[in-house]
Amino acid sequence: MTIESQRESEAESLPPAAVARSGPRHGSSRMLESYLGDIEYLMREQLWTEAAPLALALPHICAALSNTDLVSSPDAYRDWCEAWVRPPQDDTSMSTPSADELYRMAEDRSVEPELARRAGVPAKALRQLRLRRLSRAAPPRRRISLLDASDASDDPAREACLTLLGAVRRWYGEWAARAAVVQTNLARLAVLR
Repeated sequence: MTIESQRESEAESLPPAAVARSGPRHGSSRMLESYLGDIEYLMREQLWTEAAPLALALPHICAALSNTDLVSSPDAYRDWCEAWVRPPQDDTSMSTPSADELYRMAEDRSVEPELARRAGVPAKALRQLRLRRLSRAAPPRRRISLLDASDASDDPAREACLTLLGAVRRWYGEWAARAAVVQTNLARLAVLR
C-alpha cells in the first residue's frame, strides 16, 4: 500500500464534514492541551461545577475553530458531537450522552448563553481557551483516577467531561491537527491581545 492510498483510506474513514488537507500529522496544540489539562485537574479535585462548563464548551470551541469566521451555533454544536462523540472502545460500562443531551446540559449550565438560539462567535469559551495558554496549571494535589473521581450526584457531569475530553483528543488527532482552518484559527487566537 502506498502512502497516498493509505492517506486516501484514512480520509474516507473521517466524518463527511472532516475534509483534511494532506500532509504529515502535526503535533498537539499546547493551548488546547492546557485547556484539557485544566479540566482533568478540576475533575481529579472533584470540582464538577467548574469542570463541567469548561468541558461542555468544548464542542462550541471545536466548531468555531473549524470555521473560518470562528462561528458556532446550536446546530454546529450538535453536528460536532454527532461526528466525534462515541463511547470508548474499551469501556462498555460508561454510557455516552447524546448530542442533544450534551447540548441541554450546556444550556442548563449557561455555557455560551448568547449562542442558545443563533450562530455567533463563542467569545467566552474562546477567551478561556486563549487564557489557558498564558497560565500555568497548578500541580495536582491528590492522585486519583479520573474514572474514580465521582459521586453519584455528579455522574452526568463526570460522563459528559470524560466523553468530551476523549472526543476532542480524537477530533484533534484524527482531523484538526492537519486541518488548515483549525491551525490558522489557533494561531490567530495565540496572537490576539
